[in-house]
Amino acid sequence: MQRPSNPSISTLFLCTSASLLLGGCATNLAPVRSFAEQTQKMSLHFEPMLAGGVHSCMDKAMRKRLILAERFDAQASEQAARADCAAIAQASMSIAGLNDVLLRYAHTLAALADDKLPVYKEEFAGLGDSLGGLAQPGAGAPLLDADKLSRVVKLSEHLSRLATQRLQKSALRELLDEQEAVNIVSDALKEYAQRSYRAGLQDELRDLAQLRGAVDNAAPREPLAANYIRTHLHLEGRQLQDREKIVAAYVAAVDALQASVAALRANLDQPQAPELARQLALFSQHVETLQKQAVFYGPARW
Repeated sequence: MQRPSNPSISTLFLCTSASLLLGGCATNLAPVRSFAEQTQKMSLHFEPMLAGGVHSCMDKAMRKRLILAERFDAQASEQAARADCAAIAQASMSIAGLNDVLLRYAHTLAALADDKLPVYKEEFAGLGDSLGGLAQPGAGAPLLDADKLSRVVKLSEHLSRLATQRLQKSALRELLDEQEAVNIVSDALKEYAQRSYRAGLQDELRDLAQLRGAVDNAAPREPLAANYIRTHLHLEGRQLQDREKIVAAYVAAVDALQASVAALRANLDQPQAPELARQLALFSQHVETLQKQAVFYGPARW
């Protein structure tokens, strides 16, 4: 004799099964969320480097005029400093667009992991033109050759399409397959950090030695003013050395990001893989170190 079904038990079973399945999905995508979160933090800590590079150039130019000029005109000196630093300011705008690609990549991964798509108010229009004319810091060669630029533009277009289309979770695989483009973007950002931002800091350190000599020569005439300026030059030198550490922390975070993309791509179907967990934990550690060093971004004010 067939037993009557128990609706309450069947419903409970279905609800429990659904809950376990949903919970499993959430757990399976936890590595993607972790990677996206750390990448967003890393990108946000890069942004002050761009403003810091311009401010550093301005401060260096103003400081030299203040100490070395026979007659100091603050307004005229500021205008001259802006002209001196115009190329750096222009380059930082293009690099900011490149950093935005990486940031939106992370936002899109996080949104797909949560089964929702991001909504962007801005597109990547003009990114290719902006980056195409960008030269390597201290060299005439382009920062991105034609092939690399094409891959970056393709990635940006891919992200723009995801902002307007409803895609399934398979889009995660598509984005992770953009590993080479992500490496190109992050390598270019690392190049900027090392060859532009760090180089600017090293130029400032060399200038400080010259300025100390000028202050020493003026000390017999203005001992109090000389001591005041010596103190600030000393503090500036210490802070410049601290700011250099930001570059090393950022470079280590970029290397960990690239290894993490590779690990996610290899283990997307095995989210509990120990090697993936170790790599994401290492990435998190490097981003945390970067976050701690980032407090030194701001230049010492006179």
